[in-house]
Amino acid sequence: MDSLVALVVLTVFALAAWFTGWGAVRLLRRAHLGWYAGVPLLVTAGSGYGMAWLLWPSYCAGPAIVLWWACALFGNISGWFCPARGLHA
Repeated sequence: MDSLVALVVLTVFALAAWFTGWGAVRLLRRAHLGWYAGVPLLVTAGSGYGMAWLLWPSYCAGPAIVLWWACALFGNISGWFCPARGLHA
């Protein structure tokens, strides 16, 4: 039972990171190219440091920040490469 709870917590953590990265890209979709490319990466880095700061007394802060960065970066990449719904090139 404990491993199932841990798996659910890990999944929610990874999905929150992914949606953070994806949402940052979606919010800046119509912005200038420099903002569109740079700000989501800053959001990814800043939110990862924020999560590590929240978990800092624990030994899981290091792996958590790496997992957060990886999932948020995949969210950024999927936001950049997915077609915008309702918008035409």
